[in-house]
Amino acid sequence: MSTLLTAESISLAFGERAVLSGVSLNVQRGERVALLGRNGAGKTSLLRVLTGELIPDEGEVWREDGLRVAVLAQHHAHAEGVRVRDLVAAAHPYRELETELLTLEADLGNPDALSAWTALHARLDDLQAYAWPSRMARILGVLDLTRFMGRDAASLSGGERTRLALALALAREPDLLLLDEPTNHLDIRMREWLESWLRDFGGGVILTSHDRDFLDAVAGRSLWLEGGGATEYAGGYSRARAQRELERRTQSRAARLGQQEAARLEGSAERLDVWGRRSRPLKNRAQRLPLAEAPLPERQLRMRLLAGSARAPLVAWGEHLSKTYTDHPILREVAFKLRQGDRVALMGANGTGKSTLLGLLAGILHADAPPLGQPEPVLRVAGGVTVAYLDQIWHGLNPGEALRPQFERRFGGRAKALLGGAGFVAADWPKLPEVLSGGERARAGLALVSALRADLLLLDEPTNHLDVDALQALEEAVHAYGGAVVIVTHDRRFAREVANRLWVIEDAALREVTGWASSGWKGSEYLDPARSLTGDPPPPPPLPTPRQRLVAVENQLLEARVSLNATGALTGREEARLRAQTHQLQHHLYDLYAEAFAAPNYDAQVREPPLTVRGQKFGEWGAESAASKGQREERVMRGGMFWAAHDPGCPHLAWDGECLRWSVVSSAELPAWYGAALLGGALRILFERWNVGRVRLGEGGLLLTRRAYFERVGLVGGSKKPVPEPVSI
Repeated sequence: MSTLLTAESISLAFGERAVLSGVSLNVQRGERVALLGRNGAGKTSLLRVLTGELIPDEGEVWREDGLRVAVLAQHHAHAEGVRVRDLVAAAHPYRELETELLTLEADLGNPDALSAWTALHARLDDLQAYAWPSRMARILGVLDLTRFMGRDAASLSGGERTRLALALALAREPDLLLLDEPTNHLDIRMREWLESWLRDFGGGVILTSHDRDFLDAVAGRSLWLEGGGATEYAGGYSRARAQRELERRTQSRAARLGQQEAARLEGSAERLDVWGRRSRPLKNRAQRLPLAEAPLPERQLRMRLLAGSARAPLVAWGEHLSKTYTDHPILREVAFKLRQGDRVALMGANGTGKSTLLGLLAGILHADAPPLGQPEPVLRVAGGVTVAYLDQIWHGLNPGEALRPQFERRFGGRAKALLGGAGFVAADWPKLPEVLSGGERARAGLALVSALRADLLLLDEPTNHLDVDALQALEEAVHAYGGAVVIVTHDRRFAREVANRLWVIEDAALREVTGWASSGWKGSEYLDPARSLTGDPPPPPPLPTPRQRLVAVENQLLEARVSLNATGALTGREEARLRAQTHQLQHHLYDLYAEAFAAPNYDAQVREPPLTVRGQKFGEWGAESAASKGQREERVMRGGMFWAAHDPGCPHLAWDGECLRWSVVSSAELPAWYGAALLGGALRILFERWNVGRVRLGEGGLLLTRRAYFERVGLVGGSKKPVPEPVSI
């Protein structure tokens, strides 16, 4: 194999900061070399030195004569008025040779021209130049660019411009490809195709990427940049990482053992001095002892995602959700259930509706109205569940507002700690989101959502610009998160590391995949994302009110006093323990009395516009049933009362455990809006908060079951129906 490029002892500094120091690299034909390291380690700077864009302070770069190089940079700009078709035509690598061939054809009677024409024709035939248009069409089709051929290149989105720049670099079919983050804005299908293309490419490749699976599949050799230096490893990211960690552990152990040996020799020399014996030989040995230097500790990026206080086992659910843009169906009859602890990786090709589904969940988009006679769409978030949404572009940040002001406005004095934990220094605080890189915006957005304490996180491609260290920190944060999370990502390893459910959108349908591995999900079994699981936990019991808690404390205090008054049955130690327990329970009971009678006397409260409806349980002692089972007496619910929070003197509803009645003689005396709101709030409390099975609306009136209520309000199947009118009670 011939050597295409050699870089010897490259050094480069920006101001006082040394970015590269004595870095050497060579690339042979057919080799694929990955540049690894943290953001800011110098990967992009080294690529710019290799292309000649930057002149190194020291060292030199040698290139093969006539070397054809194609470069994919991270930023792409095009002049106004230049169409995509024109850029593709300008990227034709054999246009000049074909023009020269046509010129020679006009003079084939000349023996010299005939000889040159024959040689050039053979060369073009070896290069298969005649098939270049079909190869280019294949590249444009896979990267979803064919439909933009007539468009102005400057009008493309950021992701479309990135894919166009990649297509133009590959189309030039150079001897050496320099690719800086080629996987950005590529979906899984595109990434897998690019892996195959690069493995079959006959030239040399130098690339950087944050996609670990991509690096493992493509790279045959890696160069790890750190602290200005470079270390070479065999294989892609995983092999290089494992070897590097082994070297660091070995170096740390050698340094520790060397320090221990030096301390032992110095201690022995000191003891010999005390004893008056010769210690010089030991001191000389300690001075000559070679001490290995321990590796510098690496900066650890910490991320933390805090869950909210909601305890609903079923966080969100949806049925019959459809969305269409300009007669093109994006989502069709989508149904799903999200449970507490779900970590969903939402994957699929670009443009299939992943961001649209997240927009529906976040409430910034609304499902289409169904055709006549079809079920209404249902999208519910459980009561008390808070939702946080990080969009794909701004990641939850406000454009036009600097980092520090918007963090201080939301979190006050915690702003500096949040920004510092995400890797931002004081010089970054005045920056606007518009000037931040994609990775910086992603880290700032994750720092933002980490302090919101949301129960449901919706993250739209947070991994697109994050470096490997930030990806691993995010993986750990998602693993430790207590709520539910839906993440749109094209990073296959990240999805495998964090997800316990995989959703894909294909042909406008949402499916759940089982048995997904590194090879993808094709051929895997599909599941229903809205299926009910036998292991689904029952709804958690409501938190006890202060009045309910004091009953248990009163019983504990009574038992302690009874035990304390038992004569002749206690030792001195047991009596002292019981007296201390009685004293503690007494003070705890006083606190509960203060809390119970200072708080409003109600057990549940719901908002039923325009009223806030409160409900209070009535209970009695279940002594007979408890005694028959040999258990402690418990207070059980035997009825309740419901009233408007700000109008306690107005008519209210009373429930005797079976029948719901008005406190006035006739409900016709009530304003219709007041009766409907109070009745709706009472039914919500009975069925949704207290889990009552059935309620009769008035003496001899309609018997409403819990299932029928949920069907009426649209929580279970069917379409939403109005709650019965107040006059029906």
